[in-house]
Amino acid sequence: MKLTWIFSSIILSSIIILLSENEEAVVYGVIVENNPFYGLSNEKINTVESITEDKLMKIKLEYAPKVIEFGSPEFFKVTLYHADKNEIALHADTDIVVSKNGKELYKASDEFSQPFVHTPNGIVLSSYKFPDSGQYMITVKVIGINFMPVSTMQASFTTNVTDSNNKYLIEIVK
Repeated sequence: MKLTWIFSSIILSSIIILLSENEEAVVYGVIVENNPFYGLSNEKINTVESITEDKLMKIKLEYAPKVIEFGSPEFFKVTLYHADKNEIALHADTDIVVSKNGKELYKASDEFSQPFVHTPNGIVLSSYKFPDSGQYMITVKVIGINFMPVSTMQASFTTNVTDSNNKYLIEIVK
């Protein structure tokens, strides 16, 4: 957890250096103050779980908030488990992909210019700003465990984004 916080602090510091003073406040507010996974938000965290197609991994996808303003991010936390032991999968190489109508719109690894996101503790935090209402697919892919490549394992979650009174209602199901 401490390593994750240090890594997050380095990234946040790098972002702040590149932004003007006004932009700094907006980025800090979005990344930290509104993110329920940093413990600074009272938003209810919603959870959905699925098993990869090969039945080897259990994927727990947590998300919040359930209602967002247009242009605001939806926050995600993915936890990877070995399905047979219900133990967290350490040192996993993974990715979170958001698509709509088969077109990839977001890939977590692209934020780091890497082919995947490495998580030492089996947990990945991410966020995405849905551009409009409709049905999206969030796919969590696992491509390595304990520094060893594995055949890609994945689980997909149907995400319904509904327009309601200038806000989006978010519902994610298996």
